[in-house]
Amino acid sequence: MACSINRPLFLHKILFFTFYGALGSIMAFLTIHMRTLGLDLAEITWINSILPLTSLAGPPIVGLLADRLGNYRVITIVFMALGAIMHTALLFVPPYEVTPVEPVLTLTCDADGAALVLDSCGQACPDLNRSHSSSIGGCEQVCLMSLEHNSTELLEVRAQPSAEPAYFCLTRPGGDKEYIACNESKTHLEFSRPLVTPQYHGGEEGAMCHYPQHEFNTSEGLFVSLTCRTSAPNCRVVCDASEMIEGNSLLQEPMCSVVKGNRTMTLWLYFGVRALAEMFTAILVSLLEAVALTMVHQHNGDYGREKMCGIVAVGVFSPLCGYLMDTHIGTFGVYNYAPVFYVFDGLLMITAIVTLFLPFEVEVTRKSLWKSIGSLIKTSELNILLLLMTLLGTFWGYLKTFVYVYLEDLHASKLLMGLTVTISIVPSLPFLYKSSAVVQFCGHHYLIMLAFVAYCIRFAGFSYITNPWWALLLESLELFTLNLMNVSAATLAYKLAPKTFVATAQALVWVSHFNIGRCLGTFVGGYLITQYGQVYVFQGAAVAAAIIAALYLCIHQLVKHVKANGKPLPKPQPIRENGLF
Repeated sequence: MACSINRPLFLHKILFFTFYGALGSIMAFLTIHMRTLGLDLAEITWINSILPLTSLAGPPIVGLLADRLGNYRVITIVFMALGAIMHTALLFVPPYEVTPVEPVLTLTCDADGAALVLDSCGQACPDLNRSHSSSIGGCEQVCLMSLEHNSTELLEVRAQPSAEPAYFCLTRPGGDKEYIACNESKTHLEFSRPLVTPQYHGGEEGAMCHYPQHEFNTSEGLFVSLTCRTSAPNCRVVCDASEMIEGNSLLQEPMCSVVKGNRTMTLWLYFGVRALAEMFTAILVSLLEAVALTMVHQHNGDYGREKMCGIVAVGVFSPLCGYLMDTHIGTFGVYNYAPVFYVFDGLLMITAIVTLFLPFEVEVTRKSLWKSIGSLIKTSELNILLLLMTLLGTFWGYLKTFVYVYLEDLHASKLLMGLTVTISIVPSLPFLYKSSAVVQFCGHHYLIMLAFVAYCIRFAGFSYITNPWWALLLESLELFTLNLMNVSAATLAYKLAPKTFVATAQALVWVSHFNIGRCLGTFVGGYLITQYGQVYVFQGAAVAAAIIAALYLCIHQLVKHVKANGKPLPKPQPIRENGLF
């Protein structure tokens, strides 16, 4: 028998490859992109918790509109354009940067004495009643001078080279004095002495910490005071000082920082743009899933094989983008994540072109809209499915929000983060290729149970790894936690929903898993991390997944037993499934 190509579905496979390739190129890096913008873990948690809520209404409403009008093509292309614009706008959100810097430490000396001066940047001065060693160098003489003739405003300027040189005057306990010339390039003194309680000079914002130098040791012995003889009474000597200690710095801890940008503006601007981008993505997924299921039904195809093309694309483009960022290909200025958005926009453009030529027809509902919605909501089997998707989405949301932060803390490269997506794809390919047979043999519900078991293993594994490369093995379990589970849930929703509400049913499944569940997982997970840390939360999630899987199995078996003993046996069917429905 000659090998034939199902041309309508071949074109759809290209569409799924480019669309899910676009999503795969960007989704793995959005959380760590927020870190580069200066957002902390609490802000990242808040954004990822609220974002799913902003997309709750979009997919069902647009799905109802598409089901009502039957014009999927135009609606899909419009939202592709909007999604590309909003995601690209994330690249240009201004960052908020706080860079820690060491405060400036100097030695100032005049006829009244000498003191170490520390710029505290408005914070409390370190109160150190302990021995401290430092060296000075780069000394210069500065003098107060008026800006203009007869002006009362004084400015401290560097003394003229022709001015009389200044001298350090070191006094020994017996009163003997030693003089050392203050030469800018050659003067070098080493001090070791206890630091007394600091004195504050200047206003609150410009407060300087002064540590008077009374008794100190040098290589020449013990001295009781340090003064300076300058060229004029209005002059003093200022030297650069540096600590001479091993280990932690006593004075020059990074208490100062350089701030760039506005934290509030960055947070809210990013949130607003990202909320629109997420909503458009959710709408696109629900529309394209409805198109896929409709075309598979019309052209006698296999939904898993269509899905496999999208999964392969995710596995290809995610590590590709990670490699481009690690090697700085296509980056410019501070935009280290630019390659991700290049790939995303390019693939989404190809998807829009393919959509124009995609041959498919949808059935338009002629019934009352609200009556159809009511009958859809009252379907008990669909409600059970939505509850299960919400629970699975909670686990998925927690993992996808925090696992890359966890791997980054384990010093994983961007390439490794991209490979975690690829390795989650490879084991799925043969199962997706034969997904119809797998779902028929195992049943929808047993596949969903298996997803909970796989989550238990993944969470437990992440709580024990110390080498980020072990994450590749754990991510291979996404075969069960996402890929086969998605096929099972999507095909089950297609069976349960009226054929005039395919897009609406797929939107509800998407919202339950990727919006409501993700919101719960991110919010609860972020709170628990701040209280107990990542490791303990991973272990707790593993226990929760195991308990849910066990309860699910018991209830499922009980319902099957009640059905088998409460009703007459049905007539033999050509195809039997091990599911509940």
